[in-house]
Amino acid sequence: MIEPSVLILASRFDLTCDFVISALRRLGAQYVRLNSEDLPDMLLSLDPKCREINVSIEGIEFQLSNRNIQSVLYRRPVFLRDYGGSSVSPIEQLKRHHWAAFMRNFMILEGVSWMNHPAATYLAEHKAYQLSVAHEVGLEIPDTIVTNSCHRVRCRALLQDYVAIKGLDTVMVRDDNSETFGFTTFTSTSELSQEQVQAAPVVFQQALKDKLDLRVTVVGSDIFAASITKGGQPIPGDWRCQKADACFESYELPDEVKEKCFRLVSKLELAFGAIDLAQVGRSFYFLEINPTGEWAWLVDAAGLAIDESVASWLVSPSRTRVDSI
Repeated sequence: MIEPSVLILASRFDLTCDFVISALRRLGAQYVRLNSEDLPDMLLSLDPKCREINVSIEGIEFQLSNRNIQSVLYRRPVFLRDYGGSSVSPIEQLKRHHWAAFMRNFMILEGVSWMNHPAATYLAEHKAYQLSVAHEVGLEIPDTIVTNSCHRVRCRALLQDYVAIKGLDTVMVRDDNSETFGFTTFTSTSELSQEQVQAAPVVFQQALKDKLDLRVTVVGSDIFAASITKGGQPIPGDWRCQKADACFESYELPDEVKEKCFRLVSKLELAFGAIDLAQVGRSFYFLEINPTGEWAWLVDAAGLAIDESVASWLVSPSRTRVDSI
């Protein structure tokens, strides 16, 4: 019976976890990785009274309990639940639903350190809530309103001209065999029609002009930042639409901004947070935080040792930054 100290709950296709695994091996840590797609090929049992989970993988037995697990890396988004839609049968969708629920029920492992706990992940995934908390801890946020009313948008002084339109949640739409991901779009308020806007609530936000996009990654007591440019210049609009041509470079944030990022992650009860900031002049605007955000490409592209930091935290989770809010 193997009793690992680190548990990783992920997806078979999660490149970010591959980086963490390599770093854990270099540290000599004993771990087990459970991918959501592979769970049906295993034998698992969960005892809620003893708070114990037993896993059998190709005849190898693992025991997961508060006695041996000291940290959990939870890489699965909570709010976005995609079980295949019309592309798979109702029975298969039901199976996937129950396996996802089973993975979330690993929350019975109390007294261990989570990166991040599913309950905290669920709360932090809500866009309006995270903007509110960011403002509370002192980060600047663009003027924002969540609405399905053109009138409300046009009444906001800072939203009378050019606005950024964002989904209230992570949006991925399936159409037959293709998938469409929702990016930020920009338009003039004069081009908005009530019929279009009223169909569903979205986030209308002050469009930040002449911005420099920054990706900030907080891992426990460590913080990493990268600037995002194209051809040596900031990228107008949503940089993710031009990620293939973007350049990522290590960036030194002011200490005051670092402190506010730490306070945000702490207030959201997270150990990890992928934060998007936009620098306009001397101001740094908070755009959003992703509690299960990607960062693997930044290890090579910007030379940021995020993989080493995550692995070190999992081995010694007491490294978490704790601030008074």
